[in-house]
Amino acid sequence: MPPVLQPTAKHRSFKRGADALRLISSIGANYVFPEKVQFDKTRPTLLAANHRSLLDLPVSCAVVDHFGLSGRFLVRADLMESGLGAKLLHSIGCIPASRDTRESAEATAIETLLAGQVVGIMPEGRVTRPSERVNGVGEFKHGASRIAVASGAVVLPIAVTGSDEVWPRDKMPRMQFPRPIVEVRTGDLISFESDDHEANTRQLSEAISDMLAGR
Repeated sequence: MPPVLQPTAKHRSFKRGADALRLISSIGANYVFPEKVQFDKTRPTLLAANHRSLLDLPVSCAVVDHFGLSGRFLVRADLMESGLGAKLLHSIGCIPASRDTRESAEATAIETLLAGQVVGIMPEGRVTRPSERVNGVGEFKHGASRIAVASGAVVLPIAVTGSDEVWPRDKMPRMQFPRPIVEVRTGDLISFESDDHEANTRQLSEAISDMLAGR
């Protein structure tokens, strides 16, 4: 396996895109990033974050870029079909994912991790309604566990708060003053010990829930 934390094939485009997304979105959001992020430089790293807003992708890209890295993120396939937004997502190497393309999307993610590059996923699979968030998160799908187990990756849990204050579900972004704080917290790396995807998914969900609750 090649050294991990390698730049993606579209590293330069990712940096430009991440910088642009961060600049544009920071008009409405005051970002707070962790000073340090725990990476394992001997194993592939899968980032897994909760999903409350369409702003979460720019936030995730900004975090990776903040630490001088690039990565590939699984994104809802229909967002990559047409328009300027789709062109940007393609330019930074996002991986289109849907029910119909799940296997190919996960295969691409696994291949990317085995190449030593960072991959990001939002296990809820969609922006969740506030009413659906039990202990702060919606229902997690098994994709993160399948990808991590197949690639031997460790999982870095990420908790994002405040993004839905800037860009609520099913609404346009809101301009507010002062700007809402969008905070990113990272937890301890998780190494799944088995291929029990139900148990692994529960472990990841609970880790992110605990961070959202400040535990």
